[in-house]
Amino acid sequence: MSAVRTVLGDVLPGALGVTDAHDHLFLHSPQLPGRELADATAARAELAAFRAAGGRSVVQWTPYGLGRRAADLPLLSRAAGVHVVCATGL
Repeated sequence: MSAVRTVLGDVLPGALGVTDAHDHLFLHSPQLPGRELADATAARAELAAFRAAGGRSVVQWTPYGLGRRAADLPLLSRAAGVHVVCATGL
C-alpha cells in the first residue's frame, strides 16, 4: 500500500504510528438508546487523550445513517493532531 486516505489527505502508512483500528467518534443507533455519541467537544477530548498516550491514528467506523458526522472529522483531526480514517462502515 502506497498511501492511506485520511480525512485530511493521503499519508504514508509509516506515518500512522499507533493506530486505533476500530472506533466511533459519533454514533446514533436506535439499538442503543441513551448511548449516543454526539458531542464534538467530547470526541475532541478523546482524540487528544489518545494522542497524549502515544496514539497517532484512528479508523472511524460509524456507518452512514448512524450519525457519523463525516463533515466534523477533518476539524477534529486537525485540532487533536491525530490522523482520522473515515471508513464507510458498510
